[in-house]
Amino acid sequence: MKKQNKKESPLNWWKHQIKQVAFWLIAILILLSIYLLYQIWMVNVLPIKYFVPVVLLLILVNFAMWWLQYGKKVNKLNQRLGQGLIVVFAIVLALGNRYLYQARDALSKMSNTDEYEMISVIVKKENTAKELEDIKDGSFAVANTIDKENTDLTINDINQELETQIQTKSYENLNKMADALYGDEVDAMILNEAYRSLLDEEHASFNEDTKVIYTFKIKKKATNIGSKVDVTKDPFNVYISGIDTYGPIATKSRSDVNMIATINPETRQVLLTSIPRDYYISQTCQKNEKDKLTHTGIFGVDCTVTSMEQFTGLTINYYARVNFSSLESIVDAIGGIDVYNEVGFYSGVDGSFIPAGDVHMDGSTALKFARERHAYAAGDRQRGRNQMIVLSAIIDKATSPAIVTGYSSIMSAVGDTFQTNMDADEMMSLVKKQLDEGGGWNIVQQSVDGAGENGVWSPANQTYSYMMYPNMESVEAAIVKIKDVMHGEQIAQ
Repeated sequence: MKKQNKKESPLNWWKHQIKQVAFWLIAILILLSIYLLYQIWMVNVLPIKYFVPVVLLLILVNFAMWWLQYGKKVNKLNQRLGQGLIVVFAIVLALGNRYLYQARDALSKMSNTDEYEMISVIVKKENTAKELEDIKDGSFAVANTIDKENTDLTINDINQELETQIQTKSYENLNKMADALYGDEVDAMILNEAYRSLLDEEHASFNEDTKVIYTFKIKKKATNIGSKVDVTKDPFNVYISGIDTYGPIATKSRSDVNMIATINPETRQVLLTSIPRDYYISQTCQKNEKDKLTHTGIFGVDCTVTSMEQFTGLTINYYARVNFSSLESIVDAIGGIDVYNEVGFYSGVDGSFIPAGDVHMDGSTALKFARERHAYAAGDRQRGRNQMIVLSAIIDKATSPAIVTGYSSIMSAVGDTFQTNMDADEMMSLVKKQLDEGGGWNIVQQSVDGAGENGVWSPANQTYSYMMYPNMESVEAAIVKIKDVMHGEQIAQ
């Protein structure tokens, strides 16, 4: 490579260099280095004891690559080797920038607390209708009192779409609406997808017997229900709500998984408390009428959290919302989990067999394990325990060095299938603390109990359902343990 001639002016030297490959390779390397440091600083995930060496290393690498191209005693062979090294370092830096961008993007998506009401127009599967126009002269079943506001908005939208006034018939509850559809009293029914699962008990094959020909999407901002703390120092509670749907996490549905994760970052303890989905409690979103806990999810995660705060007297600082797709994606992204299964069983989801003993599970198997209750004498209580077992295994894997190899897929998985009101800075500060201190966490599990009864009134679906009356002794004992962890006491399983 041509060296700068002592008689050559700086301007001419630069004009010559910008025509050389080496100049642009070094320029790209410097820019990638600067952008990587910028991203590390903005994400704020790297402890200072690691950040300073990274800065020094990048300065050293850039200086060494510059010297290999412009050093006075460097021959052409070493210059070519240097260019090869520049390409290698540039690729490494590009990957680093990509990973950090993925982290920032995933955190941004997770911190989006928007929720959506998905209101569908549903017809029987054999109906030849494919769009609204095909049934505009038909009749539409609607509920008298359930979800009236969203139903009215949907009817207005349909009327505008069709430029007409559709004919509606009112029914006292969702099951009566479904009966009318099955009995050909109406041509279609208007249903909020959050309520679809309430049809399971009386219309088990509803999903297979019907089809959706139109969906009206209503965006709603979740109420700010957080009570923020310094998550690196102060103990806090996270409510984990698992909704019983696949697909977009922002869609409202029943809260079938209910846990309080009590986290003390100073003592490095996590206490998981499982609460049965059928717990019969007063609900803030239903004028404090009692209903089963899972129905709070229909009204949004803020209803679930505030109802549980009212029931327990605890402050719930944050929530984390997941669904079926979340669990499968996250478990697959971390390379599966290892859990102990007490009883071998054939899954009620697809009939596959899950053996007893230590089992390595992929996402699909973990979901089937977390949803199973009929195989166990303890029923829903054991399902809650299994859900805590799965979550504990995920936490163990996520805080281990093995997590590094699956970083890219993990960020992609959690970004689209996980929702929380903990902001990005708070999440990154927790990751930063883990990187700084390393080591594992003491994860302990507990559950609360109750007694079931059929034929109890459910205001959410205007019919009688199975409920579980809370055993208040078990609830109070669980609250004592939660407070012990908050106060820094060491507890054992």
